[in-house]
Amino acid sequence: MKLSEAQIDKIFEEAKDQSDYIVGIYRLVFPDWDDIEAVNGWPTISKKTSEYIFDKAMEFDAKHHPDVIMGGMWMNNGFSTLDGEHLALWEVDITTAKVTYKQEKEKKNGN
Repeated sequence: MKLSEAQIDKIFEEAKDQSDYIVGIYRLVFPDWDDIEAVNGWPTISKKTSEYIFDKAMEFDAKHHPDVIMGGMWMNNGFSTLDGEHLALWEVDITTAKVTYKQEKEKKNGN
């Protein structure tokens, strides 16, 4: 799957908190985000894509959260660049993350 510079920019423009940009980027990669219980591991991106997102995170944090480690939330929850040298700019490999989906709630009365 591919991201775009415009999509990333929009996420950061609309974010009010660090979690907004983290979840916003994950929602781009996993459109069924609301059905996901957990993501183990990280999607992989190229170093250049990572640098772009990290720079945006640093700018956002400097403006909105100057008292925290800038870019720290992305560094802890963002995507991996390990083995990402084969990926094109903006390309995302989601096979490097294991997604666990929420279980459907049991229907009442055995239906």
